[in-house]
Amino acid sequence: MVYAYKATAGIWCTLSFFIVVGSIVSFFMPFWLVKINDNSITVANDNNFADIQRPLTIDNHAACGIMSYCIPYTNLPHVNESVVLNFEKEAHLVRCPLYTDFSDIPTVFGKVSSVLFGAGTVILLVSWIFSAISLCYGYMCDVSTYLLISIVQLFCLIINGVAILLWVLSWGKDEFKCGGEGYCGKNLDNFDLGDCELGWAFLLGLASTGSIVLAIFFGCLSLFLQKQKDS
Repeated sequence: MVYAYKATAGIWCTLSFFIVVGSIVSFFMPFWLVKINDNSITVANDNNFADIQRPLTIDNHAACGIMSYCIPYTNLPHVNESVVLNFEKEAHLVRCPLYTDFSDIPTVFGKVSSVLFGAGTVILLVSWIFSAISLCYGYMCDVSTYLLISIVQLFCLIINGVAILLWVLSWGKDEFKCGGEGYCGKNLDNFDLGDCELGWAFLLGLASTGSIVLAIFFGCLSLFLQKQKDS
């Protein structure tokens, strides 16, 4: 019974870890809704990338996420001031900035979505820490602790799911970064992708949120096995 408990708790802890990592990555990445532009841009010398030591090949995609977005390279303002960049990674940061100010998030649904998904991710991180404690120091966690963590994960499943739904509902707003006259075309609307497609970050966020169901199952199984072990 002890070995079964340890194995179940180990699966629970590992799964919770990957859910947290997936949620964090998807939260900050812009590739939720992507407009694919097939022609990449090769830059040998440009005011936007003044300190280029060798030609850069930069994709020309547009993308919109919960906390960041990408504008095509060809839409970047060509300024006279030097921007010292050496690597493709830094070129990506210029094209794909984070919403550093909450007011910059373009829609009300987007603002609520970012708060909910961010809060859910933080709570998932805390619940993973406790699941790790339960694995390494099982004597510190009783049945009520497992029940509490499972309830917390269920709460995160709900708020992260609502966050994703609200973000999808923001597509139809004119102020949405990729909507209206933006990159996805005028046909972009609630649950209608327009000229865009779902990106890997959206699928990762969806998979991470859906996997919470599996984590709750293993949490409840750990709770049951803990009861059996105690008895």
